[in-house]
Amino acid sequence: MIDEIKSGKYKHGDKLPTEKELMERFNASRETVRKALERLVVKNLVIRKPGLGTFVNIEKKNKVVGILVQQITSYIFPYIALGAEEVLFANGYKMLLGNASEDPHKERQIINEWLEVGVDGLIIDPVYSATKRSNRDLIEDMAKKGTKVVLVHTNWDIEGVGSVVLDDWYGGEKAAEIFYQYGHRNVAVLYKTIHLPSVVRAQAFLKRGRELGFEKVHEKSFHVSEFTGIVMQSAFELLSLPKDQRPTAVFCYNDATALQFFLAAKRMGLKIPEDVSVIGFDDAPIGDFREILTTFEHPKEEVGKKAVEILLKMIDGEKPEKYVFKPKLIMRESVTYPKK
Repeated sequence: MIDEIKSGKYKHGDKLPTEKELMERFNASRETVRKALERLVVKNLVIRKPGLGTFVNIEKKNKVVGILVQQITSYIFPYIALGAEEVLFANGYKMLLGNASEDPHKERQIINEWLEVGVDGLIIDPVYSATKRSNRDLIEDMAKKGTKVVLVHTNWDIEGVGSVVLDDWYGGEKAAEIFYQYGHRNVAVLYKTIHLPSVVRAQAFLKRGRELGFEKVHEKSFHVSEFTGIVMQSAFELLSLPKDQRPTAVFCYNDATALQFFLAAKRMGLKIPEDVSVIGFDDAPIGDFREILTTFEHPKEEVGKKAVEILLKMIDGEKPEKYVFKPKLIMRESVTYPKK
């Protein structure tokens, strides 16, 4: 009942079903139902009027929205949160900011705690979004109960759930086309298998590569966070191949991966782009390397703003929107023609 009240199924002043109806609905004893109702009274979610029944007591919204990101202190996530907070503040909402630390168990715990507190809606950048370890089942359950949710970077096509994503397929295809236009025929893609945008970008790159007729495409994937050092290991493996087999161009699913690839190449005495061309994704603020990296622009703060706009409309009773940003290609100096 708490979930149904907080999700908006029952409005302020609505009369709840009788004890007998609740007993039948939940297949519970009268004692269990009474204890549950007493709990709602203690939480001030309902009031009991003798002889009349039990009524919902939530006249005002909390005006609190929870925003849960994968890594709160790093990469592009702080900028998304900043964009979201700007729109929330302008509309009189407070923000709860959560850090999932790329851990689905922590993500689930935070979501459940926020639901217990009583948020008006949630914006979630889900972790492990390309795997069965994701919390998709929890999102689906929340949507069925009426909780307002907007997903960022992932569209699971769940009924009642909004989403804000980038056109990741376009980015993967475009990266393959650029390498082909520059004459590269032995290429590679470096990506994370647990993150849905990463998988989509890699799949698009591979598919377009087959269509274009690359002679060799090295598919190098990793299954944990790119901030663990795994990328450096994968980069060393690619760059340690014999010179006639080594890829002359590499598409990295994001800029954090591209930066680590660059560092691995530097340690091996290789230069970018003279020895290997690189394309990243996100146009992340990652230091001097950004100045030369060909990448795709990620409208970070705009993503946060758009997610809040969609969520606030949902809170006001409108249907959820699924919005797609088309990433803009930024050509810099990390791509050139392969050596003869």
